[in-house]
Amino acid sequence: MKLSEMISKKPFIFYSLPKSRATQQLIGGRKIEKAWDNVCNFLTHCTTVKPDQPSKISLITYTAFQDDPNPEIADKITQQTKEIFGNGKTEPVSYAYPSGIPDKQTKSEWIIENNDFKKVIDYLIKGQPWPKFSFGPIELTVSFDFKLIDPATKTELPNQEEISSLMIWFSRNCICSPYLCFPFEQADDNFKETIKKLDSFFSFKLEKKYLRLARPNKAKTQYAFTKMKTE
Repeated sequence: MKLSEMISKKPFIFYSLPKSRATQQLIGGRKIEKAWDNVCNFLTHCTTVKPDQPSKISLITYTAFQDDPNPEIADKITQQTKEIFGNGKTEPVSYAYPSGIPDKQTKSEWIIENNDFKKVIDYLIKGQPWPKFSFGPIELTVSFDFKLIDPATKTELPNQEEISSLMIWFSRNCICSPYLCFPFEQADDNFKETIKKLDSFFSFKLEKKYLRLARPNKAKTQYAFTKMKTE
């Protein structure tokens, strides 16, 4: 859940996965191009952000974990990625506690600018199918911040105080972590009609059991959360 630091004046309904789960499958998630097409469809028709304007793009490659077969393949992927996107930042995946000894496995990370977004997406698509390793071997993380719009009228849903977001991981399997804020104080007919309009564009399955009502306290310092009854 990604509630903003500023407390909203009015209650609102939001969709967010619990900490015990954190992510869910993107529709078409076994193929990066299909998953990305579905994300583009959702962003274009239902949000204020364009698909080529993410708020952050991060590319990570991993060397092989201990006992992973064919570690040279993971090394080759990292080297090829460096040849295209530069050296990036390489560091150990973890450090032993309490000794602080670095793990032999490393990861390399690149912060990608928006003007190279298509280049990096195409790179991941072209490299499919990526081999199976304990980590990675390559992962593209993309996040978007936006407000929701009515796909029929192309206008923003009124009274949105909270910013919605979608974080996506493209790898051997494509997953996401959505946080959607709906400017409704109850699951009335207007809310249900809005969900119905958006439903065919969602790039993931909206599981209604994860809808919650966030209600600010009188002092506007924190929220009280209530599970929604949408049926």
